[in-house]
Amino acid sequence: MLAETRSKISYEDVLANVIENIKKQGYENIRADLSDYEAPHQLTGKTNDINFTPDVTAEKNEGKAYFEISTKMDQPNELINKWKLLEMLAQMKNGKFQIFVPHGHMKFTQELIKDHNINAELVKL
Repeated sequence: MLAETRSKISYEDVLANVIENIKKQGYENIRADLSDYEAPHQLTGKTNDINFTPDVTAEKNEGKAYFEISTKMDQPNELINKWKLLEMLAQMKNGKFQIFVPHGHMKFTQELIKDHNINAELVKL
């Protein structure tokens, strides 16, 4: 998640909640930016040399899934690029892309994925 959004909500608490949800779905080899986990690999966008790090990655049934936590922001362009990249990677790696949405951020997230044609499963937190 982008650094400026981490300060608006308790990122570690939300991330721990997301990881519990992912475990319940049967995912393994979970990577997250949390003390008990290995950090996800950093990704570089092809067109703009910007580095992205997914909030969480995990594997299930020989596919790799990418998980993000959505929060409202004024300038979502970098977030849109990140989500498009993660969506494409999930499709290429036979996985899925899920966006976990804390209370109060659903409308923003729904509009973003609809307006930019991002194929992601939304999960309420």
